[in-house]
Amino acid sequence: MAKIRTTYRSSMFAALMLAVCGFAFASPVQAETTTQCSGTLSQYDATIRQLETFSAKAQAMADQNPLYISDVEYYASALAQAQRCAKNLGTVATVSR
Repeated sequence: MAKIRTTYRSSMFAALMLAVCGFAFASPVQAETTTQCSGTLSQYDATIRQLETFSAKAQAMADQNPLYISDVEYYASALAQAQRCAKNLGTVATVSR
């Protein structure tokens, strides 16, 4: 009976440690994604215009061939990231006036 309790406690301790380590490692990854904006606002504006063009072309190609759907998804995610960075930089520029 004592061996069962010891095994149970060890299992619970291991599960708790895995959960704590999981939260500890998840936080820096999230912080890293928010600090990826290293360009200027004008660079992001140019990138957004270019990505919108590429996205429209990829969508037209995906309408003809479904293999290009992954390109559409890529451009959509890159466009969303660029728009987030431009929005963050835009609010910083407005506040600093």
